[in-house]
Order: sequence, then C-alpha cells, then structure tokens
Amino acid sequence: MRRRTDHRISERCGLLSIGVLLAVLCCTGQAFADSATISVATAAGASDPLAGAPRVFTVSGTSAGSNRVYVKYRATGAAPCAGSADTDPGTLSANDPFHVYGDPVNGAFNLQRAGTWSRGAGTFLFCTWIASSSSTNTTPFAQTIAVRAPSGTITATLNPISPAVDQQATVTITGSSESPAYVYATIRPAGEPPCAPSYGADTGTGLIDGEAVNGSFSVLTSTKQATGGSYLICLWLAASPVDSAPIAGPQPQSFQVVGPIAAPLSIERVGGKISLHRRGGRYRGRLTTPVRCRFRRTVLLRRIGSAERSFGRTLTRKNGTFAFNRRRRLRGSLYVVATPRTQGWTVCSVVRWGGIRG
Repeated sequence: MRRRTDHRISERCGLLSIGVLLAVLCCTGQAFADSATISVATAAGASDPLAGAPRVFTVSGTSAGSNRVYVKYRATGAAPCAGSADTDPGTLSANDPFHVYGDPVNGAFNLQRAGTWSRGAGTFLFCTWIASSSSTNTTPFAQTIAVRAPSGTITATLNPISPAVDQQATVTITGSSESPAYVYATIRPAGEPPCAPSYGADTGTGLIDGEAVNGSFSVLTSTKQATGGSYLICLWLAASPVDSAPIAGPQPQSFQVVGPIAAPLSIERVGGKISLHRRGGRYRGRLTTPVRCRFRRTVLLRRIGSAERSFGRTLTRKNGTFAFNRRRRLRGSLYVVATPRTQGWTVCSVVRWGGIRG
C-alpha cells in the first residue's frame, strides 16, 4: 500500500514538473517571438541611408501578441536605449517623416514611411520597443545606422576664356547633386584670401545667390571687369548660404582679364608745309603741320636731280623748326622732305615740300 502511494506521489511530481517546463518553454518562446529591424532604402529597394534625399523608412518584425511599436533615435555616443519609450531621451516628432510611435501590431508587421532625412549625415542609434504602451518596460531593440552625406560636383567655364577689360563674359556653372541643393558663386581679384567655407562668409561679390538645382544642372550668369589682371570665382553647392559643409566646394576657378584691345593702326594724311631758307652754308626751315605731327620729325635735305641722295639729316624741334649746317653752299635746286612718323596709333605723313633754287 505504501509503495502504491509513493508511486502516485512520484507520478504527480513528474506531471507537475512537465507542466512547469511547458509553461517556461511557452513563456520563453513568446519572449523570443518579438523582433524588430529598421531599414532605409531607395524607392527601388536598394539599401542607402542618405541625408537630404527621398528615402523609404521601414520598421519590420514580429509581435507575439497585440502590442504597439515605438521608435526613437539620436546620435550615437550617448546613453543606451532606455527600458521604455517614455523614459528614453531620443527624438520624437510628429513632423518627422519617419515618425513611428504607437502603431498597433500583432504578428508579423511591416511599417513604412516615405520622406527625406533632414538630420544631416552621421551615425545614429535607433531604439525600438514592442510593448502594450509607451510606459511599459520591455527589452528594446537597438540598431545603429550610418547616414551618409549626398555627393556632388561643381565647376565653371568662361566664354571667352580670357575676356578683355570691359568685355562681358558668359559664366557657365555645371555639375550634379544627389539631393536638392542650391548653387552659390562669388567673384573677386586673385591674391586675396582663399574661398571661404560658405557663400555667406566669403568676401567676394555675389554672382549667384542660391539657384535651386537637383541632379545634373547648368546655370548661366555673366561678368565684366573694368581692370585687367587675375580673378577668382568661388563656387558652392550647398543647402543654404551659411552651410559650412557644402555638398561640393568651395571650388575655386581662376581666370585672366587681359588689357584693352589695341585699336587698329590708322593713317592720318596731314597736308603740311615746309619753308626753307639759306644763308651761306646754313639752311633753316620750319614744318607747318598739326602739333601732334610736328615734333621730332626726320627732315632730309636733297637736291633736285640727285634722286634719293641726302645731303643732310636732322630732327624738328618742338615748334617745328630745323636747321642744317654745311661748310659750303650746295649749288642747284634744293628741297626738304619730312618723313612719316608714328605717334600713338596715328602715322602722320607730310606730302608737301619747300625748295630753294640757285
């Protein structure tokens, strides 16, 4: 009788142990049934967390029962995720395009939000809670996501490449941007401090003050300089005029402004007159012509019948006078020729002459 009683007691204890084990297994299975994963992808589904450009934010996972999902995020380096959504110091904003806070779930879930990440590039800690309320303590799911900055290029070309003083040149600014941005440009003489980190901090004169672009772009403007020399154009592809971490830039672009274009050589035919007098071996005369063609003209003394032979050469004075000194008098008919002279951009030419006979 006692053996039978002991056997019943052992049987009951065994059944109790099995029940406790099943209960533990059941509870443990329910705890491990909850899961949550966050992804940031393009519209085509490629994983690419990018700041400043449209992306699809997805929170997916499984809830063992009827619960709600709460998500907060913040820059890494601070405290770990708290035990409940209410006590966590992370960001929570209804205006955030990736706002997920209190969405009901039961079983497998996939919560998606489409929007643009506006918090800038960096590494962020995302905390997700699956709980009955935001104040319920539960083990959070922590995930770190690195959000990259958009890439872009910017450059400029001039036409003509080296404009002249007071000549208008077309400035073409081209490039590309992964996200919506603005083009900024300034111009100033070279030799000053280099381009500043942002458009708003630069000392140059504004060429373009925020032209909206996205993707490949081409922006036109023009410039005209009153003095020759080296000049510098500074370029930025940025989110704002004070953005000191632009997508591209500051990009310097130097060019040269050349001096005034020389006027074509013009010839002014001056109908001047030459007077000539002789006293012994001294010959004196005067070139009568406009002042600009009178001074330091070459004067040749010739004799008729001697072809191009010269018997004297001198220069006219400021008032146009000149003189030849010879030891003896030349016989025959004499005349004087004043040769053309370049002065500035005008060639003065005298065609008339004065002569002496005897």
